[in-house]
Amino acid sequence: MDFLICGSAAAEGWPALFCDCRCCVEAWKRGGKDVRTRTTYQLGDTIRVDFGPDSYAQMLRFQLPFDRLRHLLVTHSHQDHWHPGELYFRRPGFSVVAEENILTVHGNARVGETLLAAIDNDLAYFRLDFHEVRPGEWISLDNGVRALPLAADHDRSETCVFYLFEVDGKFLLQANDTGWFPDATWAMLRDYSLDVVVLDSTSGSIKDGKHGHMGCNWVVTARDQMLKEGILKPEHRCIANHFSHNGGWIHEELEAYYAPHGIEVGYDGLRIPL
Repeated sequence: MDFLICGSAAAEGWPALFCDCRCCVEAWKRGGKDVRTRTTYQLGDTIRVDFGPDSYAQMLRFQLPFDRLRHLLVTHSHQDHWHPGELYFRRPGFSVVAEENILTVHGNARVGETLLAAIDNDLAYFRLDFHEVRPGEWISLDNGVRALPLAADHDRSETCVFYLFEVDGKFLLQANDTGWFPDATWAMLRDYSLDVVVLDSTSGSIKDGKHGHMGCNWVVTARDQMLKEGILKPEHRCIANHFSHNGGWIHEELEAYYAPHGIEVGYDGLRIPL
């Protein structure tokens, strides 16, 4: 089963909307890995992390059969990660959705509120279900896959989370839209030995960012802390993801910084076998 990075940008996308900064101009010129849609992920055909405004384009580009989705895990309600209006098109007349095809949305209370508002408070009509997540409580998904919501350091007005996945005895941590992990999250992670970790690198070359998001230097510091505490396996993969053009470095510059530390740079379309 693959964990697919469908998108790797922060809220504005990259090239960013309306922007003519150096990094966006270079992305237009170079294309390829420098063109980034808003961050989402997919695990196999049935499990997806976040559902932002670029999800339809990602479905087309990566040939993702969204009719097979059964679990949608949402990290928080910000519009670049959660675009619930798209789920309105599950209703009869827009899409043919079998009665037994139920898509469960997992998220915090605000995610649930916005979901219900988008579908006229009728989960059954749209073949949807909602499960409110709580940090530290495992969620059973499909084919033996489990997900553990962990508290993020992001927007304190809601319960922002990221997810630890267990797939066939392997552990992958998806940890974007967070600064330095809260103490309770570090404590939970010490119980596991991770094969793959995907860390937030929104701030890029900016060195003073530790809260809400992380920059490149804090990604290295977090990875090293995980190694020190035995949270990562020696043969792990560490991947930086969720990039803003405001961070000041394009893809090759990010690679130049991260490569000496043994950290990969994420991009739209990167597949991680599990």
